[in-house]
Amino acid sequence: MRKVFSHSLILVSLACASCGHRANGLYPVSGEVTFNGSPASGAAVFFHRKGADRIKEQMMMGIVRENGAFELVCGSSGKGAPPGEYDVTIEWKDIPGQIRGRPRHGPDKLNGRYADPKNPRLHATIKQEPNRLAPFDLTEG
Repeated sequence: MRKVFSHSLILVSLACASCGHRANGLYPVSGEVTFNGSPASGAAVFFHRKGADRIKEQMMMGIVRENGAFELVCGSSGKGAPPGEYDVTIEWKDIPGQIRGRPRHGPDKLNGRYADPKNPRLHATIKQEPNRLAPFDLTEG
């Protein structure tokens, strides 16, 4: 009996130690993007892990919905992002007739102000838990 209890205690301890950890190493990330106080519907949000090789790193991005909300997707790995520090870039291109949920091509409504990965204006920290980020409030200036 003591042996069964001991093994059960070990299993429960191991299960609790992994609470919050996702099997694929990704944690849910959601947020909101506005431009001058209005939802930036259709904008593409890109997360670039600080210190990572951008060519080898899987792309993490989200498309802003009509209400201004977005969720990150990490390529074919699924929704979310690995924990860490990130630079954030945003492009907002609007081409009529483009398929919803896909990055768009054409001029950036933000004139590239938020799209330079070498000089990012926005940053985020992803923790080992569900992440609801503070809104990214973009402006013309």
